[in-house]
Amino acid sequence: MTKQERAERDAAKLIEMRAREDELRAEGYRFVAGIDEVGRGPLAGPVYAACVILPEDFDVTGINDSKKLSAKRREELSGIIKERAVAWGIGIADNHEIDEVNILEATKHAMKKAIAATRDMLAEKGLLTGEGGEHKKDMLLIDAVKLDAGMPSESIIKGDEKCLCIAAASIVAKVARDAYMTEMDAVYPGYDFAGNKGYGTAKHYEGLRTLGKTPIHRLTFLKKFDENPETGHDARKASKEKTAVNIDKETAEVAKKVYAVRKGRTTGIFMNWDDCKAQVDGFAGAEYKSFADPAEAMAYLGLAEGSAAGGEKFPEGVRAYVDGSYDNGSGRFSCGVVIVETDANGNSETTEVNSAFDDTEAAQQRNVAGEIMGSKLAIDWCKANGVKVIEIYHDYEGIGAWADRKWKANNPLTQGYRDFVAEARKSMDITFVKVKAHAGNKYNELADKLAKKALED
Repeated sequence: MTKQERAERDAAKLIEMRAREDELRAEGYRFVAGIDEVGRGPLAGPVYAACVILPEDFDVTGINDSKKLSAKRREELSGIIKERAVAWGIGIADNHEIDEVNILEATKHAMKKAIAATRDMLAEKGLLTGEGGEHKKDMLLIDAVKLDAGMPSESIIKGDEKCLCIAAASIVAKVARDAYMTEMDAVYPGYDFAGNKGYGTAKHYEGLRTLGKTPIHRLTFLKKFDENPETGHDARKASKEKTAVNIDKETAEVAKKVYAVRKGRTTGIFMNWDDCKAQVDGFAGAEYKSFADPAEAMAYLGLAEGSAAGGEKFPEGVRAYVDGSYDNGSGRFSCGVVIVETDANGNSETTEVNSAFDDTEAAQQRNVAGEIMGSKLAIDWCKANGVKVIEIYHDYEGIGAWADRKWKANNPLTQGYRDFVAEARKSMDITFVKVKAHAGNKYNELADKLAKKALED
């Protein structure tokens, strides 16, 4: 698609999404406000709602359901929307209110607060005339929820995909809530609130098990967790070690499908596709297969049922597992690296390396800065030890994407890293492998512990 064709498509989409607002204005409505919420599903944090009134001549293209936009683009658009809107407002219902009245009612409360905040802005601008009379002239367009706001309203299913002002509200609400949850990550470290925004990810459940609940957790959303702390954490009790070395009866009953890797970066049996994929993607001559019966997977690997599956048998070569950490108090960041050297007979030796850094500018990237330095540390180790081929396992996508120039490097840290890898590749074969964070691989976990230890020392 050419630049011209893309511009024409975006202009047509803008007209399409603005159609309902234009119709209502033609019918005599003065202000048409879009309302949307974010944060109904997370285990922690408030639900946010935003109300936005766009001017009739609003001509910014690219506005869509906030979930379909990158974080960077959402932030750009949120600033533009708030600057050019006739008025806008945000409403919040915290976790205590959610627990008290349920999430749907709390969402409605947040929406009403957002409407009130928008009316206050209209009043400050002198755009409201006549006590209460303005409600007869205005219209609320709401994403899915039916709301009694004491004024005309219309509920639109998937409104954030169909209606411009609702999409704008979804962007403003999400950017505001994401910023709040990122702040909470500093207040309550260990749950990855900056990454998961309060949703029930593996890191979040890990934090709950090890640290307990925070004052911003929704207690009514954690009843199943209270009954069984394993709930929500992969739902496979026998899969604490993803590279399962022993398939027992419990695993066979729980797992609907297992994946056997006969030839790959790591051989063995894996409980989900993501972990299997990390071992075979880009690996020349990889051999793997899925099985409904773990016993068949064992046979595929040439193993007797109940015997060790050799989950740590690596092909010959050198692999590095890297991770980063960040300390909110000191502003320092660190890295942990585990080098695994495997000989032709399958015997492996490991080397552990870690380091902490004081770099205010780089520290703005938090854990990512540490993972970048971990990758560089692994490459430097290879140079010092005459290693010419290495695979670097990382859990943040950018580590490989910047190095392979799939992502644009936008700051000195990532630019320097990209150039460092390019220079190293003149004499080394370097491959990057994206893995899931905290997926149970002992080397990934060890790299994480090494990074944290570097901050303590």
